[in-house]
Formats: sequence, C-alpha cells, structure tokens
Amino acid sequence: MASVDILLPTYNRLTSLVMTLSGVAAQTLTDIRVIVADQSQPPVGEEQVIQTLRRVIEARGGSVDWHTREPLHGIAEQRDFLLRQATADAVLYLDDDVFMEPWVLGKLLDMLKREQCAFVGAFPAGLSHREDVRPHQQIVEYWDGPVQPEVVEPDSPQWERWQLHRAANLYHASQKLAPGEFRLYKVAWIASCILYDRQKLLDVGGFSFWSRLPRYHSGEEVLVQNLLMRRWGGCALMPSGTYYSQVPTTVLNKAGTVDGHALSLLPEMVERYTTIQQG
Repeated sequence: MASVDILLPTYNRLTSLVMTLSGVAAQTLTDIRVIVADQSQPPVGEEQVIQTLRRVIEARGGSVDWHTREPLHGIAEQRDFLLRQATADAVLYLDDDVFMEPWVLGKLLDMLKREQCAFVGAFPAGLSHREDVRPHQQIVEYWDGPVQPEVVEPDSPQWERWQLHRAANLYHASQKLAPGEFRLYKVAWIASCILYDRQKLLDVGGFSFWSRLPRYHSGEEVLVQNLLMRRWGGCALMPSGTYYSQVPTTVLNKAGTVDGHALSLLPEMVERYTTIQQG
C-alpha cells in the first residue's frame, strides 16, 4: 500500500493537468498512488504527454489509476468517488490547477504524522499577483504548540483567516520566514492541495452528502474541514511550495456562479458528526 493516495479530479483542463502531473512526477516522496477521476470531454487519459507522465510516476516507484467517468454531478461527487477508491492512511486532494515543488508532499506527510490532526494544507499562490503586496491581508495566526481542535463559525472573527489565501498573500507572508524555516498556521478552510487523515475524513462522512447539492456548487471542502477541525484540528503549511496555473474554473454554471453552497448543511452535520462545542 502506498504512503499517500493522491486524489485528482479533472475536467477540461488538459494543459493545466499536465502542469499538475509534472509536479506530482517530480516529488521526492515516490511511494504514491495517483488516482485520477477524469470527466473531460473528450477524455484525456490517452493523450501522449499524459501517458508519458504516468510512465515517469511509475518508473520512480508510484502507480496511477485512471478513471474516465460520466455523467457529471459536480465536484463533491468527484471527491466522494475518489475517496471510495483510496486505501492509504493519508490522502492528498489535489486540484488540476496546482503545481507542487518536489518537497511538498513529503513535508505535508511529516507534519500530518507529527501533529496527528485531521489535515494539513498547502495553499497555492497565484503569481500574477507577485507584485500585488497586501499587508492588511497577511495576518497569520501560527500554531505555536500542537495543533488542537477548534470551532470556527462562519462570520466569526476567525473566519477572516481566509483573507491570507487571496492573491499571493501567503507567498508574500512566507518571505518573512528564515531560509529553511517551516511554520504551521491556523485556517478557516483551505483549498486545492490538502493532505487528510483518511480515517478521520471518513469519520465525518467524507463527501457522501454530494447528492444533496445542486450540480453546480461550492464549499464541499469548507464544510468537511469545519467538521474535522472541531474534532481533531487542522492547519496549513508555510511556505506552501504550491502555485496555481490560474486557468478559468470549471465548477461554475453558465451564469458564472454556483447554485448552492455546502455550508448550508453545516448545522445538521455538526449535530451528527462532532462533539467539540464552542467555549
């Protein structure tokens, strides 16, 4: 069994997916299984560059499972499907627009094992904002001790932690660290590159709620992470070593928005899956 299963949903983003798989293929942690759920139209699994990257991953000690899937039910269903394929103790949900520096996966796994929390994320920077420095959005709350369970309610002061994940704020804040220094910090939620403890994720139901959401939705990981933080805590890594391709999103409807947000399910999910109470 692999040390990490990398769970990668993709939809109509071939060039961005090539970038993402290139980062995966170059990881120093090579004991991996990459599980791809491809809903591209047409499917891209047989594209020559994709085939080459699969061979590189395999030649370096990993494996690749490729699933061509339809019909489309939305990103939460894709995440649910991928989780049901996973067997490793740790699973990395990696979006198809993220490039990882070679050390990222190994460092995330080390931190997850050390902290015994539910997840550790590595939020990507959009480097088109490299010159767009926003000090007022670079407030960081570090974990100075072990990561602990915490309740972060929507619209609470702690919810404003999401501002750090706008533009290239995290990238700029990371430049204040000493060379070679890594810190864990507190989050409201984190997107795009998150290593989870698979059993803890299953213990809050994973993404099995997908059928209750409209086809075009958002917030599925926001909901899951909120539940996980209440029971075991979660955090993110600085510097992250990850970068967005900055291609257009593929999860919006024709009007350029969504028809529902998974946080609408939060009150009942808290009642069902968590025991940590505010205060």
